[in-house]
Amino acid sequence: MPVTTVARPEPRETVDYVALMAEIQDQYLADDRPWVICYSGGKDSTALLQLIFNSLAELPRAKLAKNIHVLSNDTLVENPAIAEYVRGQLAGIELAGKTELFWHRPELFSVAMVTPTLEDSFWVNLIGKGYPSPNRWFRWCTERLKINPTSRYIKKTVGEHGGAIIVLGTRKAESANRAKAMSDHDNGGRLREHDLPNACVYAPLADLSNNEVWAYLLQARNPWGGNNRKLLALYGNACKSGECPFVIETGTQSCGKSRFGCWVCTVIDKDQAMESYVGNGHAWMKPLLEYRNELYTIRQQTAQDVPRQLAPGTRFGAFLLSTRRRLLASLISIQTSTKTQLVSDPELARTKELLEAESRGASSHGLCFYTYHLKNGSYVKVLADYDIQQTPRQRLGPFHLAGAQLLYTERDTGVRDASRVMYRVFKRRPLIRQVRPAPSEVRRPRNAVGQEVAYA
Repeated sequence: MPVTTVARPEPRETVDYVALMAEIQDQYLADDRPWVICYSGGKDSTALLQLIFNSLAELPRAKLAKNIHVLSNDTLVENPAIAEYVRGQLAGIELAGKTELFWHRPELFSVAMVTPTLEDSFWVNLIGKGYPSPNRWFRWCTERLKINPTSRYIKKTVGEHGGAIIVLGTRKAESANRAKAMSDHDNGGRLREHDLPNACVYAPLADLSNNEVWAYLLQARNPWGGNNRKLLALYGNACKSGECPFVIETGTQSCGKSRFGCWVCTVIDKDQAMESYVGNGHAWMKPLLEYRNELYTIRQQTAQDVPRQLAPGTRFGAFLLSTRRRLLASLISIQTSTKTQLVSDPELARTKELLEAESRGASSHGLCFYTYHLKNGSYVKVLADYDIQQTPRQRLGPFHLAGAQLLYTERDTGVRDASRVMYRVFKRRPLIRQVRPAPSEVRRPRNAVGQEVAYA
């Protein structure tokens, strides 16, 4: 079946499209390593994939003899409107790849969407395990939701073929950080080594500007029938930096000021993209925006009523059990009212299972102070609504409470407004003003509590 050659846009002064397409052809033919083309649905990855389609379409069929993988990543918390758009694009890409570009050998062309494992998924960690919503200093989501799923696929491809070339739409003009990262990896050649063994990275769009990417997208017909003007509309009123980059290694900055990102992203202070969606005809997304804003607010240290017993030197830990229960109930309510799946059934079941397990140590008196004597000899005083030592993981920030001794529990904390566990580490046993017996549901040391307490 013949392939229709896509009209090439007129070359701009700063871009030699003929040379760029020739380079892509030459690199494809240079060896037999399969290509893994990372596609997020944003402008850069769309321009990349179009250029590859158009370049390979000009080669003789006999030379199209090695595998092409189009790889997309679904964090399971993508902006619902974008997720729907990307799924539609992937269907068109797979059809065009198999029936047009590789009509002679359709088994060489494949499209895959990877997702995080159940244990790595967002809701299991945020609500089930109590991880505070991510910020730029504790961005626990990137590795779990993006890097790990993508790496697993690439490792599998490398294992099957002995190597792979990861093709990215990254550009130096995206940001100063991106330009520096790409310059740091620049070895003077087209390819650079990746952290994964036997994998290399190829970024043919590296030197294109933002305007040049859009010029190409709006002048060249999309080879899989996608509407690039619809893509442009998706960027209407967007933030300056465009879409989330396709993250394949820890050195790549993820998300931030993004339209093509997670709807729960709290790495940024304000989600202007989501606000634009709500203001431009997607009013049904307003509850999602409000939920995201709550996630941002309750993880802030300034939102916590810090008791003087823990100051100075207060540290902040997981979300309280009460916070997590409230977040789960609100999430289910929004999912029902918007008729949009925000949490899958397996995620929901696992999240509830973890919450139930951690509730075994729940205090019937609400917030309490728990004082533990750690194995390293130090003491830690914790404000929480559950005894962390009775949870399956027994984890308090960097500390594991396995083997620690619970010295005493205080019910009267004086704290009325808190959403996160708070604690402070002491070299000596902290003083308390009043001795109270530990609640019956909390384990206590063999000696009487009064003998364990130093009086102020």
